[in-house]
Amino acid sequence: MNIDTTSLIRDMGMNAGLLCFLAALYSIVLSGLRHPDLGIRKARQRWLPWITGLMFGVIGILTMLVPLRLAEGVIVDARLVMAGLAGAYLSPLGAVLCAVVLGAYRLSLGGIGSGPAMVGIVLTTGIGWLWQRHRPYFSPQRFGAFSDGVWLIGLGLSLAAGGMLAIQTLPPEIARAVTTRSWMAVVVIYPIGTVLLGFLLDNTQKLNQREETLEQTAETLKTMLAEARQAASVFVNSKDTIAIVQPDGTVLDVNPTYSNVLGYSREELIGKSSAVLRLDEGGESTFLRRVAQAIERDGRWHGELVRRRKNGEAFVSEVTIEGIKDPDGVVRKWVSVGKDVTEQRRLEQALQQFGNYDALTGLSSRRLFAKELNATLQKRIETNGILALCLLDIDQFKDLNEQWGQPLADQFLRVFAQRLRAEAGPDNLIGRIGGDEFAVTLKDCAHTEAALQRLEGLRQSLARTAVLDNVQLRLTCSAGVTFYPDDLGDADGLLRHADLALYAAKEQGKDRIAVFDIQQGQRLQARRHTAKLVEDALLQGEMELFFQPKVRISDGQVIGAESLIRWHHPERGLLAPGAFMDDIVGTPASGKLDYWVLDAAFKAGHTLVTQGCPLPLSINIAVPTLIDSQFQQEVARLLKQHPTLPQPFLEVELLETETFNDLSAVAYVIQGLDDLGVHCSIDDFGTGYSSLTYLQRLPAQIVKIDQSFVREMLDNERDRALVRGIVSLAHAFNRTVVAEGVETTAHAGALRDLGCDGLQGYGIARPMPLPDLIRWIRAWQPPPEWVGAPQPVR
Repeated sequence: MNIDTTSLIRDMGMNAGLLCFLAALYSIVLSGLRHPDLGIRKARQRWLPWITGLMFGVIGILTMLVPLRLAEGVIVDARLVMAGLAGAYLSPLGAVLCAVVLGAYRLSLGGIGSGPAMVGIVLTTGIGWLWQRHRPYFSPQRFGAFSDGVWLIGLGLSLAAGGMLAIQTLPPEIARAVTTRSWMAVVVIYPIGTVLLGFLLDNTQKLNQREETLEQTAETLKTMLAEARQAASVFVNSKDTIAIVQPDGTVLDVNPTYSNVLGYSREELIGKSSAVLRLDEGGESTFLRRVAQAIERDGRWHGELVRRRKNGEAFVSEVTIEGIKDPDGVVRKWVSVGKDVTEQRRLEQALQQFGNYDALTGLSSRRLFAKELNATLQKRIETNGILALCLLDIDQFKDLNEQWGQPLADQFLRVFAQRLRAEAGPDNLIGRIGGDEFAVTLKDCAHTEAALQRLEGLRQSLARTAVLDNVQLRLTCSAGVTFYPDDLGDADGLLRHADLALYAAKEQGKDRIAVFDIQQGQRLQARRHTAKLVEDALLQGEMELFFQPKVRISDGQVIGAESLIRWHHPERGLLAPGAFMDDIVGTPASGKLDYWVLDAAFKAGHTLVTQGCPLPLSINIAVPTLIDSQFQQEVARLLKQHPTLPQPFLEVELLETETFNDLSAVAYVIQGLDDLGVHCSIDDFGTGYSSLTYLQRLPAQIVKIDQSFVREMLDNERDRALVRGIVSLAHAFNRTVVAEGVETTAHAGALRDLGCDGLQGYGIARPMPLPDLIRWIRAWQPPPEWVGAPQPVR
C-alpha cells in the first residue's frame, strides 16, 4: 500500500491527457451535427446522446487502465471525473449510458472496491446533473467574467467530495488508509481535471454555437436577398400599378405597369406630385390627410380613385396604400397598389340595371317596383285620396306558350306591357312581377268604385285582339286589387294581399276583378299554407296509401280495393283526406298529390302480385288532373312498366259533383282510358244534379252509390227507394253497381235483394295499410248467408 505522491500525480496526469483527448472527440462530434440537409441533422441529433454517452464511457475506461492501487482491490483513477462531467454536459440519456459503461467495466475488474466504485459512479453522475440544472444561477450578472470558472471549480470540488464519500463505504480500516493516502491527490486532480476538461468542453460548445449562428445568419441573409429579389421582381412584373410616394404626394418610383396604364414614362413621374394623376374630391390636401389618418389608425388605406391618364381619359382604380416604416419605426414612405376596375364597375352597373328592369318588356322588376311603391306610400302619409294596387295575370298564357311557342308568347308580353303603360299613364307605377303577372298602381282615386271602374276599363283594353305573325290572339286577364290606406301596410304586404285577391279571381273563373277581403285573404292564406305543407309532405315521405276492400255480393269474393290517402302529420298525427283535401282543391298541390297516388297504387299492385294476392285497385283523381294532357300518357307508361299486374288493374273514381263542368272532356278521357284497359267509376252517385245525364254521356263502367243513402236505407224508405232506383237505372245502362257505407250484414242482405253487384264499407273492413290488407285478404271468409244466396235477375 506504500505508494508515493509523485507516482499518484503522474498517473493522474496521464488521465488528464485522456480527458483532453475526449474534448477533441467531443468537438468533432458536435461539428458533425451541422449539415445542410435538415433530415440528416435530425437523424444525427437523435444519435447524439448514444454517441457521446459511449464516448465518455470509453474514455473513462481508458483512464482506468492507468490506475493507482492504494490497497488490494482498491483502485483510484479519473473515472468519477468522467461520470460527473457526463452528468454536467450530456443529456440524461447520454449521462446514464456513460455510467452504465463505466459501472459494467468496473464490475468486471472485481475486488473489494467494486461496491464503493458503483456508489461513486452513481453519486458523481447525479452531482454533475444537479450542477447542470443550476448552471443558469452562475450567470455573468452575478459572477462577472469568472462565472464559468466558478461553476467549474465548484463542480470539481463537488466531484472530489463525492469521490471521498464513496471511499467511506469501504471497510473502516481500509477506508481510513485510502483516505489518508489519496485525499490530497483527489482534492487536487479532480478539480484540475474538471476545470481543464470543462473549459475545453465549454469552448467547444461555444465555438459550435458561434458557427451555427454564423450559418443561420448566412441563411437569413440569403433568404432576405431572395425576398428582396422576389420583391423587385414583383414590383417590375406585377400586373397591378405600384408606386412609392412620400406622404406629401411626391412620386419616388413606379413600376412599368403604372407607366403603361397612365401613359407616362417613369422619368416623367418621378419627383412629380401625384395630384396630377387623380380627380380628387376636396383637393390634394384633403385626400392625403384622409390617407395619413387611415394609415396611422389601421396601417393602410383602401378605396377607389378616379384617375386621369396622360391623354385625359378618366378611369376607376381600386387602390390600397400602406405605410413603410423606417428602422426607427417612423413612416416616411407609402406604397400604393392599384388596379383598373372600370370595366368591372360598368358590368356591375349593367347588372344592377338588369336587376331593376325586366329585359323583355322594359318595365320595373318586382324589386324596383316594391322599392318605388314604398317611396310612394311614404309620400302619401299626409295626403288624401286612395291608392289602388292591382296585380294582373294573363289567363290561358300557358296554353299560348305551349301552342305557339316562346317567341310568339314573348311578343304578346311586350304588346301587353305597351298597352298597360299606355292605359295606366306616366304618373302610375307599372312593373312585371312574374312570368305573366304585372302590377300597376292608380294614384289619387276619389273612391274605390272609381278605381274599380278605371281598372275594369284598363282590363278590357288589355283584352283587345292582337295580331302577331299573322296570328290573331285575344287573351283575357284576371285582376286582384287592394286599396291603401284602407289596407295599411308596406309594399310587400300590399303585394301579398293583391296576390291573394288575384288568387280568388282565378278560383272564381278568371277574367274578372277580385278585391282583397281580410277574412277571405286569411282563408286563402290558410289554403296556400296547407297546400305548401302537402307538397312538403310528399317530398318528406309523410303520405301513405290505405286500402278498403270491395267484395262481390254474389259469392263474397274480393274484387278490388279503394286506395285512400293518409297523411302522417308530424304534429297532428294520422290525417284522413277530409282534414286537408278541401284546402288544396284547385292548387298545384292537388295535381302533385294525384300523380303521387297514381304511382303509389301501381307500386302497391306490384307488391300484391309478389305476395300472391293480385288485386285491382281504384284511385280517386280530381277532374283537372284527369283531363291533363299528361295523365293518360303516365297511365300508359305505368301499365307498360308493370306487365304482371292483373287485367284490368286500375280503376279511376271521379266525383259526380266534379264532372259536371267538364263533361265532354271527361268523357273523352274516360274513353281513352278504356282503350288502355282502365275502368272508371262515378263516385258518390246520386248527390249531383244530373245523374241521368252522366249515365248517358259518360262511358264509365261502374257506379258507386253514395254512403249517405246506404246507411239509412234500412230505416228510411225514401233512401231505400233511391238506392233501388239507382241500381235499376245503372243496370239499364249496363253499369256495375257498388254500394259504399255497408256497415252490417243486414245492409248487405238488403243490397243483395235490390240487385247490387259489389259492397264496400266498415261492415266488411276499415281502410288499412298495405301489409294489413295482404293479411286480411288471406284471412277473409265471406259470411255463410252470402254463399248460395239467390240473386235477383237483372
